[in-house]
Amino acid sequence: MIQIISWQQYVTAVFLFAIAWYSYVGLRYYRPEIAALLRIKPSVQRTMPAVAGKLTAVMGQAKPEADTGLYPPEELLFSGSEPDDISDQTLPKGPSDDLLAEAQVLAGACSDKTEFLSLFKLLLSKYEAFADEISLSAVIRSLQLPFEIQAEEWPQTFVA
Repeated sequence: MIQIISWQQYVTAVFLFAIAWYSYVGLRYYRPEIAALLRIKPSVQRTMPAVAGKLTAVMGQAKPEADTGLYPPEELLFSGSEPDDISDQTLPKGPSDDLLAEAQVLAGACSDKTEFLSLFKLLLSKYEAFADEISLSAVIRSLQLPFEIQAEEWPQTFVA
């Protein structure tokens, strides 16, 4: 088979394949440079339509409204101040206040001290998670009871 192809046919085929290959590469990857070399303007595709180039005022000009702007502090008017019941000494309510309120309601509902003390121990078990935040002696001192309870009768810990 190689004997039927002459050297002239072989060189011509390689030359034509080389021209075809380099033409493809040149047109595929170097189109702008070739177009500039041949002075052919490439067609520019715009991303915006032609009407987008025309600017029209839609909202009008931005300007500050009347009676707005910067004023010196001396010209600013404020309403009179009213005192509130919050001071620097006011603390937010916590679990100790909640325990005291519930114990006060419990004291009003119970008729004798044994009933109150048993229910108070149950109430303390509810607040066992807050034992490190609650002063049990302060809560007991703040309670106002209709009956007298001796100091040794009070529970000393949160565990029932």
